[in-house]
Amino acid sequence: MQRMRPDDPEIRSLDLVDENITQLKKLFPSACTEDGIDFDALRELLGGTLAEGQEKFGLSWHGKKRAAEVARRRSNGALLPRPADSVEWDTTANLMIEGDNLEVLKLLQKSYAHKVKLIYIDPPYNTGRDFIYPDNFQDGVRNYLELTGQLDGEGGRLSSNAETSGRYHSAWLDMMYPRLFLARNLLREDGVVFVSIDDHEVHNLRAVMDEIFGPENFIASVIWQKVYSPKNSARHFSEDHDYILVYARDADAWTPGLLPRTDEQNAAYKNPDNDPRGPWKADNFTARNYYSKGTYSITTPGGRLIPGPPSGTYWRYSEQTMREMEADNRIWWGKDGNNSPAVKRFLSEVKQGRIPQTFWPYGEVGHNQDAKRELLERVTFASSDSVFDTPKPTRLIRRILTLATRPDTEDIVLDFFAGSGTTGDAVLQANAEDGGNRRYILVQIPERTGYPDHPTVADITRTRLRAAAAALPAAPDRGFRSFALGDSSVLRWDTSRQDVEQQTLEVVDNIVHGRTDEDVLYELLLGRGLDLSLPVTTRVFGGIAVHSTGGGRLFACLSEADSIGRDRVEALAHGIVDWRKELEPAGEVSVYFKDVAFRDDVAKANMAAILDQYGFPLVKSL
Repeated sequence: MQRMRPDDPEIRSLDLVDENITQLKKLFPSACTEDGIDFDALRELLGGTLAEGQEKFGLSWHGKKRAAEVARRRSNGALLPRPADSVEWDTTANLMIEGDNLEVLKLLQKSYAHKVKLIYIDPPYNTGRDFIYPDNFQDGVRNYLELTGQLDGEGGRLSSNAETSGRYHSAWLDMMYPRLFLARNLLREDGVVFVSIDDHEVHNLRAVMDEIFGPENFIASVIWQKVYSPKNSARHFSEDHDYILVYARDADAWTPGLLPRTDEQNAAYKNPDNDPRGPWKADNFTARNYYSKGTYSITTPGGRLIPGPPSGTYWRYSEQTMREMEADNRIWWGKDGNNSPAVKRFLSEVKQGRIPQTFWPYGEVGHNQDAKRELLERVTFASSDSVFDTPKPTRLIRRILTLATRPDTEDIVLDFFAGSGTTGDAVLQANAEDGGNRRYILVQIPERTGYPDHPTVADITRTRLRAAAAALPAAPDRGFRSFALGDSSVLRWDTSRQDVEQQTLEVVDNIVHGRTDEDVLYELLLGRGLDLSLPVTTRVFGGIAVHSTGGGRLFACLSEADSIGRDRVEALAHGIVDWRKELEPAGEVSVYFKDVAFRDDVAKANMAAILDQYGFPLVKSL
């Protein structure tokens, strides 16, 4: 039985560099050697298309290289379960994670890479008042805990990105680049991302997303009319809109859903001739482009001769097709039968929806005041001044859900700048309306608010989600599992400490003091690439509790010190063996024990031997 090491994959986030190399090996095995990538061979395989030199087209800023390094650096953190802060923990598939979204995105890579259908984010607009803090290259989790006051109780360095800081745009790009880089890896091949932004950074955001997603995967720049009346106090222009940039992971693989047809659109269809196929609308029989259908003459049912199409146009259909359409009563000649021909387009035969446009007026998707009112309906504040400055209305997110998700699939919707929780609220509303199975994953840093009733923004997020669940009883899944970012539950050797003997004693039982079995279990679950919403079952064998999740892909025995003696090994080992047989798991099975739980090395060796005999490929002790 192997003792788990601090660098084992179960307690580290995905190594994106190794993952990229693995993908390269699959595509170009001849360019890979035991020493790494042979770039000369790769250049030959690509026909010499590798870019050379320092100069190239694209966005550059001071700190870009470091931002890319931050994205690639692995996280040593963990997501700690918080059932008491959750709703319907045992049955829900929704997640609300409190923590720095950079570290959380890293930790989600193993379990959710290529599984997210839609990402919507409303990041800081960089107006000079936004909450932005520097990412720490060395230890992102410790940096987060210090900044939010979870280590020393004070916090600090949480500040706005003032325009006088000297690195106004660079600091914002430093924050956005690694997060978008990691987010793309979570998207499915047919996944799509929508990002809200305003004029302060839309140009830089477009350039960054072109680099990360590829300009060929740009879909649209949507204009959202965010206010319902002009701001007469504006110095120059009343700023009435925001942008929403839309990128697909693969533009060829993504097709937007159709928006519901409006009453105004349907009203254009009439039935003046009482056609049994129902209402129709007249469409042109001519076209300006040459269709090679000829310029034949037509005699109308009323006897008028039409020598050919109007000058500069052509008949859209051949004479034979025209006669077939006339026989099927698909041509309208006017009430007296002497008009030029028009094609009857039946409402019953057109698309039952409309193609999305790039201008979204507030009358269709709501405005900022709608959003504030919705938030106040869900969350009680000491005063209305406690509301966010620029929340988004749920109708706006509902439209995005219509375009990017389907109700009949368990599409995952991710928002890692969750704010007041609008995205989660909108997902519940959509599911309540159409019976859908969409799931949300929300991530929000516990930014201090200054309000005693809701000390952090994450508190507001959870409060709103609870209120939305209570207000939407028809939603199939109204709950959420709450997690919090923290240090790993497994102690690591601290090379900076000088007291080697003391540290040696501390890591004999290398589980962090105060951590629960659930803390350790969910760290292992995430490390093995399993979904955080999976149910966990517990059984007792030989007086020892064993947890299982992932349909039998993971077993964990986290009993106390010296609890597994030689007399209990047989019952415990065969209990796990029989349980695996019952579950018939698909995929590799892993089993974990606390190292200190074994009373002696003989008990540990016997356990390893029995499990090895029954074909358990991965058995480790913590």
